[in-house]
Amino acid sequence: MIGTPAFAVVSTTPTPTWQTNGRVNVIVAYKNRVYIGGQFTAVRPPGAPAGSQEVTRNHVAAFNVAKGTLVRWNPNVNGTVRAIQVIGDTVYLGGSFTRVGNSGRQRLAQVNTTSGALTAWHPGANSEVLAMGHANGLLYVGGGFTTAGGAARAHLAAFSTKTGALAPWSPSTDDQVKALVVTPGGARVVIGGLFTQVNGTSAQHLAAINPGGSGTQASWGSHTNYPVIDLAKDSKGVYVAGAGGGGNFEGTSLTGQEKWAGGTNGNVQAIAVLGGIVYIGGHMQFYCGPQHGQHTCTNPIARDKLLAVDEDNGNLLPWAPGADSALGVFALTGMGSTGNLLSGGDFRHTGNRAQQGFALFGN
Repeated sequence: MIGTPAFAVVSTTPTPTWQTNGRVNVIVAYKNRVYIGGQFTAVRPPGAPAGSQEVTRNHVAAFNVAKGTLVRWNPNVNGTVRAIQVIGDTVYLGGSFTRVGNSGRQRLAQVNTTSGALTAWHPGANSEVLAMGHANGLLYVGGGFTTAGGAARAHLAAFSTKTGALAPWSPSTDDQVKALVVTPGGARVVIGGLFTQVNGTSAQHLAAINPGGSGTQASWGSHTNYPVIDLAKDSKGVYVAGAGGGGNFEGTSLTGQEKWAGGTNGNVQAIAVLGGIVYIGGHMQFYCGPQHGQHTCTNPIARDKLLAVDEDNGNLLPWAPGADSALGVFALTGMGSTGNLLSGGDFRHTGNRAQQGFALFGN
């Protein structure tokens, strides 16, 4: 069923903007600036063909969206960046990197917002950092690590944003945490990933943690039978993207009660909520319906790498800009201040325009 949106969807044609020469894994919007991280090593101006007018930006870059310009901010990271969190005049980076600029930084780093210069913060993690969130004076991080800040931390850790010290918050999971969001008011830290246990008790791929103390498990109304890849949230709920038998996505309340679900024929790798609409990205070619994903949809509706549904009921919307490449879209972020949608991934074309790696769909 194709629904009628509560609010206008963004355009299906991207606004010409800066591009990358490789995959974008994470996008964060903060004021008029957009930070991107991933596997790219250069960016180039709007409309420039691949390989031309390139400016070196190793794995992270920032743009002024209002002016359409590349910002001089340039941390120069030596490996993939998968998580970014901006707090005031500080940018936190997480990923698989081991150096930032000329200094060693083991998968966690803190840089300023002006030039991207490193601060002294240097906690380290022994494996990849995949997700970040912020509330209650804490930076929450999730990933594949088992130690962080010099102490045992099984895939989850938190650091004081005032002192930089490792916090006592230390919940554990039995496998990777791939996504993390903090619900409004800092009430819950919601996590998704490959795990099936949290703090030694069953919690299949999706769970909530109390934000303070040692990190006890909070009540949460549902779990998933598929690995969770990404999460988004707003004042109405938490939105889940994942793999498993094709691809899957769902909307839940802020306490985890499932409201609706949808399936595709390929992994759903990115999800964002903006203006009453949930945007979904991945490497699917078809929407299968309000059901579990299928490798071959029984009743396929064409949606190449991107689709949108109504936030309240999950009904499919007509928006279908499409994107190329085998693996498609890896990051989606809504800009609440402008109503624009930002997309990142492996694509070289999206919305029938040449636009590699990063795209902006205006409202």
